[in-house]
Amino acid sequence: MKNSEERQFYKPYDSTISFYNLLIQLNLINKKTRNVIDIGTGIGANLKYFSSRSKHINFLGTDYNQNALSQAIKKNKNPKINFKKLNILKSVKSFKDKFDGLTCIHTLCCFKNQDEVIKNFCKINPKWIAINSLFYEGPLDVLIHIRDHSNLKIKDNNPNSDFNIFSLPKTIEIFKKNGYKIIKKHPYFPKKKLTKPKKGARGSYTMKTDLSLNTTFSGPVHLPWYFVVAIKK
Repeated sequence: MKNSEERQFYKPYDSTISFYNLLIQLNLINKKTRNVIDIGTGIGANLKYFSSRSKHINFLGTDYNQNALSQAIKKNKNPKINFKKLNILKSVKSFKDKFDGLTCIHTLCCFKNQDEVIKNFCKINPKWIAINSLFYEGPLDVLIHIRDHSNLKIKDNNPNSDFNIFSLPKTIEIFKKNGYKIIKKHPYFPKKKLTKPKKGARGSYTMKTDLSLNTTFSGPVHLPWYFVVAIKK
């Protein structure tokens, strides 16, 4: 059985499609765009979709996990998509001034502190930065770690079990300090209902709430997904 990330190679998430549509609507992805870096790319399913929409762009997928990158290289034979190991919390000097744009999808929420992550995004010095992650429109961060009793292989120090929600006002402040201005902060709700996994298993599903007909949850946790886009000032 394919996991959710592998399934994206055959059927992209609605969030992936909506995210890329937004970049095109904002004219950040256009005919002049040549190089885009993706942080926390995993096995590269998002980049396969992005490249199918913009064949003229060179995409570089980065991740700290060498096993994921090895799978990404095997699964993506497109010469316009390349991969390289990067721990975003360490030096990013070799990546500086090489990219028109930077994307980060479902990755920021795996960190317990967004400050250093966003600071290093900005050090790469792209013209724009686009993030798909969990945010709250108030002065609060909420750190959430899922302990999955049905999968004992997932340890407490595994960042892939984190669903951390960061303050949008604080995010705006961090970008401003590092020479970027947020031009879009857009809440994302799935267009279609997502079925709840059986027996309370981990996996996204939607419920009708005052926020939306399709508010996203995973287990008992509400997931306030946002698209946040910043440009260099």
